[in-house]
Amino acid sequence: MSELPGIAVVTPSFDAVRYISSTIQSVLDQEYPRLDYLVMDGGSLDGTSRVLESFGSRIRFVSRKDQGQADAIRTGFEQTHGEILTWLNADDTFAPGALNKVAAFFAAHPDVALVYGNANYIDAAGRVIAPCVHIEPFNPRRLYHYSDFIVQPAAFFRRSAYEAVGGLDPTLHYGMDYDLWIKLARQFKVAYLPEHLANYRWLTDNKTALGGFRRIDELAMILQRHGFTEPAYVRLERVNLLLQESRSSLRKRELGRSMRSCFSALGNLAASPRAMLSLLQPRTWKIIWTGQVLRARAARAHAGLAE
Repeated sequence: MSELPGIAVVTPSFDAVRYISSTIQSVLDQEYPRLDYLVMDGGSLDGTSRVLESFGSRIRFVSRKDQGQADAIRTGFEQTHGEILTWLNADDTFAPGALNKVAAFFAAHPDVALVYGNANYIDAAGRVIAPCVHIEPFNPRRLYHYSDFIVQPAAFFRRSAYEAVGGLDPTLHYGMDYDLWIKLARQFKVAYLPEHLANYRWLTDNKTALGGFRRIDELAMILQRHGFTEPAYVRLERVNLLLQESRSSLRKRELGRSMRSCFSALGNLAASPRAMLSLLQPRTWKIIWTGQVLRARAARAHAGLAE
């Protein structure tokens, strides 16, 4: 086995005072000897800078206005050293020993450009609430036509491959990671490491939770740009949003609007044979059920905080 590679981790942050300390600590607790860690703060006004300063010389950070998350990460990567790259959002955490596991895998598999592992959903207090059940072994057809099953904080990639595909697209807001996985997968080897590598914090104000149709439309655009149609699971999310819209209109006694949303949902489903076939698979319903439970739990927690 060759020497363990250098790893660069960038944390983009903005007004992340509530969670960023645990994020940073999870990186430092890795005790990885060849780590370059940089926090790119977008000029937070909520006390995040005081938290960053409290870590002293143990971390590097930059605090200035940026052009969004992707811009912060791209700029951060340019200011770091290390053959392996990843970013860790300011509310997520690494699992203990994650970096050593990833480094050993890359050292043993020099032909792999992107490796990803398992992750858990955690709540606001950092408690594990469920595994990320949509993660699956790598299959390019599934990635292109069904769903993004790669959980970002559990994914790591070679700098050389990242640069070869043009890096992150700074114009994207919701699907910049999905876009990157597709670009890497179309040119390089991708591998699945069945180890717990990270924790994704599920909150009511996550971009994923709040994205709605804007997020779905961006994901569809990304796939279209790569020459693919809307993935099956993305289509199912669109159908679900339309059905929610229909129910909401019905509660307001807006029958016409409710029916239009309902018929639109059925039309979207009928137009995607892959989406319809996926509804026959138990795995799909497990993912749907987990998502519904997480949304309901987060909503209850949010309501409790508001009281």
